[in-house]
Amino acid sequence: MSHAVTLLPGDWIGPECTEVAKVVVAAAGVDVSWETFTPDGALSPELLESARRTRFVLMNRLASKRVEGRLPAGVALRKELGLWGQLRHVRNLPGVSARFQDVDLVVVRETSEDIYTGFEHETAPGVYESVKVTTQAACARIARRAFELARAEGRQRVTIVHKSNIMKKSDGLFLRTAQRVAQGFPDIACDEVIVDALCMKLVRWPHSFDVLLCGNLFGDIVSDLAAGLAGGINVAGSIGVGDEVTLFENPHGKCPELVGTGLANPLPTLLNAVELLRALGEPQASDRIRAAILGALEAGLHTADKGGTDGCAQVQAAVLSRL
Repeated sequence: MSHAVTLLPGDWIGPECTEVAKVVVAAAGVDVSWETFTPDGALSPELLESARRTRFVLMNRLASKRVEGRLPAGVALRKELGLWGQLRHVRNLPGVSARFQDVDLVVVRETSEDIYTGFEHETAPGVYESVKVTTQAACARIARRAFELARAEGRQRVTIVHKSNIMKKSDGLFLRTAQRVAQGFPDIACDEVIVDALCMKLVRWPHSFDVLLCGNLFGDIVSDLAAGLAGGINVAGSIGVGDEVTLFENPHGKCPELVGTGLANPLPTLLNAVELLRALGEPQASDRIRAAILGALEAGLHTADKGGTDGCAQVQAAVLSRL
């Protein structure tokens, strides 16, 4: 069966890492028609049409100049495609150094509102206000996704992350709405934690958490914190979800000093491709590639970002030899 996927190789080391993923996917026997786009800071109608038609996007980090009044390309794409949530599975990889081992948690982040809506204005010289938007509908939608994910993956508990002791109305709504949704999932335990306390607990006892349900700002921070505890960029890929389109994104990977050296680490992109294949209905190929990656790491594959010398060519060869 052939699959059409919208592909954004990204900038800096993105294109090199993308080529590895394409080779490995083909070697696993999956026929993918990659519809490739290089936005260069702007989203073309052709790109948006492709994404809405294929319904699956694989993307590496895009370069974006900081321009007042304009969203970064990656953020603009998520907004245009109506993506309202982000899933980040944080799991250790064998042979990859980390602060903690045996971490296995998921950060479920709402991405359509909160402080990231961009409602900012200057009220007086040197005084700016940013508006935090919280709606019951968006809170309920992301909460349902968190509990559905917990049930589907056999997880035991969802922890609601909030700051309702200070933001009693906005975060209070987030907390109360999630707790109401939890009543429809009696098989899943539900508790809550204030975000600053969560950060302290994460860096001491990350194994005590299972699914973390967060608003936009807190989810952005918490997901990177959790990934840092379990191995950094290798475990930091994200899945953007909406009603129609799913985006598999590696939000990291600038590294201009590695461009063209062959030392880039393609594992984050490759692991996103593994999740993409599962979503495409290719679970056997997805499992085979993941097993090959884990086998290569267990055998001593050591990428440059972790102090080794293995780059794109070495990772590709090691994975292909195990398929």
